[in-house]
Formats: sequence, C-alpha cells, structure tokens
Amino acid sequence: MKHHVKLFYSFFQVAVRREMAYRGTYLAGIVGQWVSFAATFATIYILVSSFGMVGDWNGAEVMVLYGMDKLAYALGASFFFNFSSGLSRRIRSGEFDGSLTKPIHPFLHEILSCGYNIGYVSHISISIIVLVIALSALQYHITLHGVLLILSMVVSGALIQGAAFIASSTWSFFTISDHSVLDLMYDVRDFIHYPITIYPRGIQFILTFILPFAFMNFYPAAALLGKEIPTGYPAFLPYLSPVVGVLLFALSILLWNWGLKHYQSTGS
Repeated sequence: MKHHVKLFYSFFQVAVRREMAYRGTYLAGIVGQWVSFAATFATIYILVSSFGMVGDWNGAEVMVLYGMDKLAYALGASFFFNFSSGLSRRIRSGEFDGSLTKPIHPFLHEILSCGYNIGYVSHISISIIVLVIALSALQYHITLHGVLLILSMVVSGALIQGAAFIASSTWSFFTISDHSVLDLMYDVRDFIHYPITIYPRGIQFILTFILPFAFMNFYPAAALLGKEIPTGYPAFLPYLSPVVGVLLFALSILLWNWGLKHYQSTGS
C-alpha cells in the first residue's frame, strides 16, 4: 500500500507539472469553468425560486442537491475520468498492452499512469462555495452529526461516481468505444439535479435500485435537511450511501477485471 501511495504521488506531481507548463491556459480554463458553473447554479436557483418550490424543496435546498452532485462528480472524475474516457483509445492503439507487462495490477497501472486530473479543482471549489452559501441561506446549524453526514456523503458520492466511470470503461474491452455508455451515465445523472420525489415511481426506483445515483446527493441531503423520501421506501435509505458507495465501487472493479479476462490484444 505504501508503495502504491508513493507511485500515486509521483504521478500526481507529473500531472501538476504538465498543467503548470502552460499556467495561463490552465488558469484561464479554471476561471472559465467557474463562470460556466456559477451561471448554471444561478439559472437553476432562479428557475426553482420562480416556481417557489420543487416538490417540498426550495431554491437553496435544490442548490444543496446540485452542489453535492457536482462535488461527488468532480472528486470521482479527478481520479477516474482520464482512465475511463481514454481506455478505448489505448486499447485500439495497443498502448494498453504495456500495462499488462508492469509489476503491478493493470487496473492500478492504468489509474496511476493516466494521471490525476487537476482540472477538476474548478468543479470542486465552486461546488464547495455553493454548498456553503446554500447551507448558510438555510441557516443550517453545523453539528457533529451533520459534519459526519457531510463527510460520508462526499466520500460515498465520489465512490459511486468512480464506480460509474470504472464500469462504463469495461465495455472498451468488447466494443470500439465506450462513449455511448458515458453519455448514458451523464443523461441519467441529470435527473438527480432535482429531488427524485417529483418523478414517477418508475424513475424513483431506477435512481434508487438500478442506477443508484440518488445516493450521491438526494438521500444524504434528505437526511441532512430533514426532507421526505419517496413514499413507501425504508426510512433508513438516506443512511445507506456509504454502504452503496463501497459496494458499487467493489463491484465495478470486479466487473473491470472480468472484462480484462476477456481482453484480446489488437496486435498494434
């Protein structure tokens, strides 16, 4: 484990140096993403506030939902976006075969060699700012229970998002591209920008038990803010996010290893 941590730190340093080689471009990209996401947050807040409530959630509460989703996504993508989005290209070019010859597991080598994506610092920072502003607007009183809930929410959300990236990349072992799977993931995630209680029962079920993205933000936020969950669902669901996160992450790695066993080199 200590060896792997050192490896990650080395690759992280490489990623930072690569971005800092063109600091102006990097900083301009960060500022551009801040402006873009700030505009998106403002648009959703104004839209929800214009209607008064979405379900029983007001504008600030919906901002908590959106901020939690973006923070979880950014943390997961920081580690797994490069790995996931580029796997099909590396397989086609034959680069992936190099991972099979390294003295560590191919999965770990792929994660480390693809590098930590420091570009997501913009997503992380703006999400944290929005969460602080939204919770302040709601006059939320920070307690030990609330801090632990927020920390577990962030970690479990990142694990769920990471699992989605890993699982989607698995299809690269069988198809030319996995972009359609990634596109589907993004489309489904759009539903959790709002409380899932506003959707039909079928969509609630899918977001809870089939593609459980609701555990990234809705259920933890419901526990944090004392909001209602879908009628008929167990009251303990909002506290299962850590379990769901760990379970999905473990299953996604098993799925990836299963795909690896069926991998046939392109011979490039």
